Amino acid sequence: MISYATLAAALAVLSPGAAASPATYSAAVHFQVADSADTHDHARSLQAQFERRRVRQLPRSLSGGGHECDEIIGRLCVWDDGDEGWRPREEPEDIGAARIEFLAALDSLARLIPGDHWIFGQRIRYFVEAKRLEDAESLARACGLPDRWRCDAYLGYVRHHAENVEGAEYAFARALEAMPAELRAEWTDPGPLLDGGLMDWLSAQADSSRAADRLWVLADPLFLAGGNDRWTGHLSRWVYAMSSEGARNPHRLRWGDDMAEAAVRYGWPVAWERSWPRGGSQTFTVTGRDNPAAVRTFPPGEVLEFSGEDAVPWEIRDGHARSVHLPPFLDSLAPLDGQVGRFWRGDGVVIAAAWKPPTPSAADSAGFAPGAVDAGLFVEQSGALELEVTTEARAGETVRLSGLTPWGEWGIVSFEILAPEIRRGYRLRTGVGLRRVPPDVLSISDLVLLDADAEPADFDEMLTVLRGSGEIPAGEALGVAFEVYGLGFRSEVVGFDAWVEKRGEGVLSRAVRWLGFGGPKEEVSVSWEEAGPDRPRPLFRAFRIGLPDLDAGEYDVVVEVSVAGRSPLSGRRSFRVRSAAY
Repeated sequence: MISYATLAAALAVLSPGAAASPATYSAAVHFQVADSADTHDHARSLQAQFERRRVRQLPRSLSGGGHECDEIIGRLCVWDDGDEGWRPREEPEDIGAARIEFLAALDSLARLIPGDHWIFGQRIRYFVEAKRLEDAESLARACGLPDRWRCDAYLGYVRHHAENVEGAEYAFARALEAMPAELRAEWTDPGPLLDGGLMDWLSAQADSSRAADRLWVLADPLFLAGGNDRWTGHLSRWVYAMSSEGARNPHRLRWGDDMAEAAVRYGWPVAWERSWPRGGSQTFTVTGRDNPAAVRTFPPGEVLEFSGEDAVPWEIRDGHARSVHLPPFLDSLAPLDGQVGRFWRGDGVVIAAAWKPPTPSAADSAGFAPGAVDAGLFVEQSGALELEVTTEARAGETVRLSGLTPWGEWGIVSFEILAPEIRRGYRLRTGVGLRRVPPDVLSISDLVLLDADAEPADFDEMLTVLRGSGEIPAGEALGVAFEVYGLGFRSEVVGFDAWVEKRGEGVLSRAVRWLGFGGPKEEVSVSWEEAGPDRPRPLFRAFRIGLPDLDAGEYDVVVEVSVAGRSPLSGRRSFRVRSAAY
């Protein structure tokens, strides 16, 4: 979880007289002003008073100011404390009451100078902070600011927070079209959000604009949900920064470039805490905390580059990130424990995927309440979704999806689950080679795991018995299926060797065991030979292999295919053996 505080880590305790009383805001309604400048200045004064009052009422924390910075952004110390269990405490009633009074005062002042974009921005921002989203949208729709693009930008900001992502996209598109070109370039630049590896990748692309567009497509956490909430979330952060210019905040600092950068990279904090004074001192630290479930959404550089036919997993990584995000409609986004496989055809590549929800006995520990879910299988190539297959699954049933994607050098497969009732999302993303293979070149599909006791006779039947996870109960036989290509042009004998090995075990370690120096030879293996097909076509094969006495842990099943006069080839699939006592 990202948190940050002022680098100085010491703020003076407010005196009792510094807090605004309720009467202060009520009096503002009748405040007599000489001109619009006085009205504007009074609005700024009220905003500063509210933030001072907020600070006095913030929940106390014992940990403020004692952290080593993961990063320093101007005056801000930024760190990831790893506390994924942290949750915001309920906002004190006094803060909510003060906000209501402040908004009422702003409403009166806005009537005096309706074209003041700073006052308008404060009203939108604090309505959204108070979760008064209907009021915020009504205000944004009635916006009469001279710069119409600001109206659309604020409308997009409100709709994003209201989980209307597609509506936010529409409003932001109008705002971007009308805003000054220099500002549009700044708001749409992904550079500040990217780590060094991605920046190197972006700078190496021949068409940097097209490459940046592709990054924004891939940064979308779930293709399954309508619209790109990473995009609308990014623009919403810029709107927040725009509305915060010239405004005070709980850090009691004037808004500056450092705060704008922090807001654009991490979002503005969802909660604030104030440390207890230490050692008799009358100083304290105000810490802003981001959503602990937010994750890095831009792809790691290695999944973007073609690196052979082996798949490159796109993991949801822990640790400090350059930027993080969480969709407004989710409370968490987690890895999906399913499987995805590629099978070559004459007109493209069939992608097959399967996932099964945790069983009721495991649901509590997995944090997943079984229920109806939406599921989707997607393939991205060069910034476009070339495959989109979706379905709705009933409680407890295995989700199986498949579809044909065009040939391509490299693409990103995304298998996704959305459980809207419990506000959770799950995904499995991986970079894959999708090149067309010459018909007479020996090659092999991905290996896929099958349901217990399944013995499919062909590819179509295999799609109905794909296993929903990579977990195998101890003692259960392992079912595996795959295809071999490049056969049938001549009479050939095909040899198959299949075995199971510990995950991460090197070739040398396995060879030593087979020679009898490192323990018994591998017993989990099977071999056979057969004649190749009588005409050019995929050779489908499925087999079962026993797993006697395998300890619980991580393993790979490996299949090696050999044909006289050709280089042998192999495929592998990872799985886990679950203890019988589980």
